[in-house]
Amino acid sequence: MTEQQESEVKPQPSAAAPVANNPQPADKKGRSGVVLGGVAILLALGLTGGLYLHGQQNAAAQQAELTTLKQQLAEAMGKLDQSNSKDAEQLATLGKSQQQLQDALDALQHKVLDLDDKRPNDWMLAESEYLVRMAGRKLWLEHDLISAITLLGNADERIKALNDPSLMPIRKALAEDIAKLKGMPRVDREGLTLKLAALSDQIELLPLSTVSMPEAKGEQDQAVSTNPDEWESNLKKNWVKFTENFITIRRRDGAVEALLSPQQEIFLRENLKTKLLQAQLAVYREQQALYTDSLDKAQRWLTQYFDVDNSATHYMQSELDKLKGEQIQFDYPDQFKTQAMLEQVLTERLQRILAGS
Repeated sequence: MTEQQESEVKPQPSAAAPVANNPQPADKKGRSGVVLGGVAILLALGLTGGLYLHGQQNAAAQQAELTTLKQQLAEAMGKLDQSNSKDAEQLATLGKSQQQLQDALDALQHKVLDLDDKRPNDWMLAESEYLVRMAGRKLWLEHDLISAITLLGNADERIKALNDPSLMPIRKALAEDIAKLKGMPRVDREGLTLKLAALSDQIELLPLSTVSMPEAKGEQDQAVSTNPDEWESNLKKNWVKFTENFITIRRRDGAVEALLSPQQEIFLRENLKTKLLQAQLAVYREQQALYTDSLDKAQRWLTQYFDVDNSATHYMQSELDKLKGEQIQFDYPDQFKTQAMLEQVLTERLQRILAGS
């Protein structure tokens, strides 16, 4: 309440009315209660206004913050929509690429199936060409004649299974190559090396040749004859008897060889083993000259230093003679006729298939 209202509430004293003896205390108490009530009302109104003003300020701040959050959320949603749009575009591009790859793969599979339908047995022809190449490697690198013939025979069996009349020239060339290899002489290299190794083991048992002194010539009869006609013979006999008291000479015919020392004997046997080992290596390397030279030297040393009348020495000499007659080096064909023909047929068929596809 305002002061004006308070003044209106106050009772106006009347001039005509008589004044009571003690009216002032009651009036003061009423006026104090009114003042306190007004103050309370003012405080309540102030507090309410303050609270309302503070609430309005908080509401405005929250509204501004909410607006800011809405803007940020809108921006984030916009960016997310853009990102999703880009991802969708990338996924669409990847899906299109994947579809293109799948279409290309399907087309390639159809082409392979088509090629298989056109030439289902061409792989057998390629396998035959591979077998011919392997036969050449066995022959020229390893000198394995038997394996080369076997591989060529396998190649002919595969071409035969094709039952293709156009391949008859190839089969004819294969037959000629096989016949040429079968006509070549064969050597048992393992057997030769084993024989040489066995002879090498027998060297320690061979007896060396010993010094054999020839027998002294028998002395002639030095008795003097009583026949006067043999006076010349009697004179010689008397002269021999006279000279025997000074010096005695006996003649022996034949050469005398000096004996080998133990160290020289060891060297001799080891050198002989080395020559036989060289012959074994020459067999695998197909070095005919080295093979023959090694056996010749071994025979020469046997004759020169060992007892040729001994049965073991005689056996070794005869075995070396047999081994010297073995041929270990051959002239192999430079190439197979079938190789070039197979390569040409495979190339022509591949070009025809690619052109038809």
